[in-house]
Amino acid sequence: MSLHYALGVATAVFCGVCMQSGILLQKKAVNDMAPEDRVQRFLKTLLRDRRWLAGLGLEYGIGTCAFMVAQALIGPALVPGLMAAGLVVLAVGSVRLIGESLDFSEVVGIVLLIAGIVLLGLSELEISVDVVRERLGDPGTASRVAILTAGLFLLWAATHLQAMRLSRRKGTVMAFSNGFPFAISNFWISPLLAVGAVVLAGDGSWGQTGLFALASVILVGCNVLGIRQTNEAFKFAQASNVIPVQQLSVQITPIFFYFYVYALEPPRAASGVLIVAGAALIVVAAFLLGRRQAEVEKIH
Repeated sequence: MSLHYALGVATAVFCGVCMQSGILLQKKAVNDMAPEDRVQRFLKTLLRDRRWLAGLGLEYGIGTCAFMVAQALIGPALVPGLMAAGLVVLAVGSVRLIGESLDFSEVVGIVLLIAGIVLLGLSELEISVDVVRERLGDPGTASRVAILTAGLFLLWAATHLQAMRLSRRKGTVMAFSNGFPFAISNFWISPLLAVGAVVLAGDGSWGQTGLFALASVILVGCNVLGIRQTNEAFKFAQASNVIPVQQLSVQITPIFFYFYVYALEPPRAASGVLIVAGAALIVVAAFLLGRRQAEVEKIH
């Protein structure tokens, strides 16, 4: 194992740990909030809470930097699977730090989710920056980017509205919905990186500059709204449920980016089997994690 590869693996694992640790701090802040603040001054109260701000910085500051470094070192094929190591921190931390409980089905769900994400990572669905830059010059690819991005925005809006109407499974459906802004953000990182260096050097065309601006707006907007919706979901569901269910759309949508948007061939014959197996495990895990939340809401 080369030092370059080992550093990339360690950075991806560190990224997952940072992000999930940050989420735990945010959840702790939401849990300790006074009932009247949850209703009348939810976001304003969070912005004054040092734990919530520390969690935000850990997740989106240090975690994002580590994510970008890991992507540069070993590419997008392995990073999502390695970041799943953070879910172990989430599961243990939710019990020790927040006082939430995990039953057997949730433990099985988290294990299956980690296994599924690892399988997707091992499928080697790598999309290099050079490939993205080359394919974006094709009108057909640009059209597919627009169609899939619009479709994800519509799914995000539809599932969020459905979550707001529900009295049961509200937290679970909201968590699933919240995966879409992060899936969109994860996708648009590639176009941003593909044209960013050229644009920032002052050598970009008008089209590249426009694409860079659009990607920047999408990334900032989706992450800001995603943060808010995640904290809303924390009101109605355990952190150990919200984040794994959120991963359903985050981990499966890259399959469409690879095969539909960029129309790439799988790197090896086993990739198809790994993709299907990984996606199936993630779906089962999301069901196990979501079902108990519905049962708890039904009792209360």
